[in-house]
Amino acid sequence: MTDYAVSKNPANGEILARYPMQSLTELENTLDASAAAFKQWRETDMASRVKVLRQLAEQLRQREPELSRTITLEMGKPLAQARAEILKCASLSDWYAEHGPAMLEDQPTQVPDAWQRFKPVGTILAVMPWNFPFWQVLRGAVGMLLAGNTYVLKHAPNVMGCATLMAELFDATDLPKGAFASVNVDNDGVSAAIKDPRIAAVAVTGSVRAGSAIAAQAGA
Repeated sequence: MTDYAVSKNPANGEILARYPMQSLTELENTLDASAAAFKQWRETDMASRVKVLRQLAEQLRQREPELSRTITLEMGKPLAQARAEILKCASLSDWYAEHGPAMLEDQPTQVPDAWQRFKPVGTILAVMPWNFPFWQVLRGAVGMLLAGNTYVLKHAPNVMGCATLMAELFDATDLPKGAFASVNVDNDGVSAAIKDPRIAAVAVTGSVRAGSAIAAQAGA
């Protein structure tokens, strides 16, 4: 087991920061907080959820220079592309705030008097890659949160600075504490989270090896 996730500038090898790996006890506390937040968030009215997405979009735009610079320093993307990624995330939040509620309304079926209803399932564990450190996370998290779920992010170890900033962005909104959380755990920690009954679903983007391992555990 490694003791730290290391953020390193790929352009010159400079170590930017070391983020201590969290223990299983710390992971347990995060899952407790997420489960508690879910009980509140699932009952929150749609207008309040939309407000959180609008607040997130505002935070992304206000802090764009800092967020973009962190992307560039941690994973080497040209600054112009990093800025485009952040602004795209802000547009995403606004789009879901505008169109998401209609997508979540009860839908009629071909069977008379039968309707399809969308209900939140619980806490989503997301294992995400480094190459689009904000977009890859938020394109899933925004919709999941709007639907009333909570979200635990396990980001790639080389972009933990971006993960930390995303948690700060949500902390600055009216989202209940714990409804969005970032964890810094190793493979054993991911396995423990997948097995935990408080995790309702797992989302993953990454290598074939990682996807196969996570799918096998989630399927079991």
